[in-house]
Amino acid sequence: MKCRICGKETPSKNLPVCPDCSRRDEVVEIASELHKPFSHKVVERCRLCSNECSGVALCGKPDYGSLSYYEDPLPTNCCNSWFCKGSELLGVNLAVFYYGCNFDCLFCQNWSHKFIERARRVEIEELLRAVGDRRVRCICHFGGSPEPQLPYALKFSRKAIEQREDIMVCWEWNGAGNKSLALKAAELSWKSNGTVKFDLKAWDKNLHLLLTGRDNERVRENFERIADHYCEVLSATTLLVPYYVDEREVEDIAKFISSLNPDIPYSLLIFHPDYRLNDLPITPVSQVKKCYEAAKKHLNKVNIGNLHLLGFNRF
Repeated sequence: MKCRICGKETPSKNLPVCPDCSRRDEVVEIASELHKPFSHKVVERCRLCSNECSGVALCGKPDYGSLSYYEDPLPTNCCNSWFCKGSELLGVNLAVFYYGCNFDCLFCQNWSHKFIERARRVEIEELLRAVGDRRVRCICHFGGSPEPQLPYALKFSRKAIEQREDIMVCWEWNGAGNKSLALKAAELSWKSNGTVKFDLKAWDKNLHLLLTGRDNERVRENFERIADHYCEVLSATTLLVPYYVDEREVEDIAKFISSLNPDIPYSLLIFHPDYRLNDLPITPVSQVKKCYEAAKKHLNKVNIGNLHLLGFNRF
């Protein structure tokens, strides 16, 4: 495909903008064509995430969630396993996978969340019974992303902590949820020695919009706010989308994180072809090295995840 801005070849047939043009203002109109808006029945405006939709399908039901869940043996393959205390424990992680998401990432590596018709309606009591198993040492809310179902997730997490004082509560999300609810979620992680992992997709607002269909202003606001109140629970990841999420993006993200606390853990994730960017390659080793060096300039704790995709055991 040809870049719609400069006419050069693009790395993916599904992305009509080349890496060189991906931060330009012309991207805004192209992004609106790439990412379809939500199509729900019109009801009162929802405030559960930065989208603030005028229609809601599955969002915000406090008594049941549209999700699946399973037990993941510890040490788990969680993105935070390289530093999280939970991965030092014996037992299992209760992985709660929420269907639906407030972003529309072209590279989504868990895109099965989009098949909402496959989701079960799971009541809180069912998850609490699962937590009653003493082998369960931690709870990981992920998906999709838990933001659209935070009222349910928070209610369940509070009850789980009341039921089990030794349970850890962790969140893996894009971070663009309601400010007040995001802070309450971070508080639960702080109380339970859990973590809050932000997936910082990109720094440049136009590139972020192109890749995810959404603005990243709320993401930055929530990250800063949680850093102010519960910095010890924070961590971040960035998926190294080949050619697009490069060392310039990573260095800007690392500077942002460092301005809050240079000890916040940051993991760079190797990309594998998936969803609408399934014709891109695995992140080139040269890109990984440049991004790692850029992050290390500003942060004390930098990791590279998914190294097995490059055939490496260590970097």
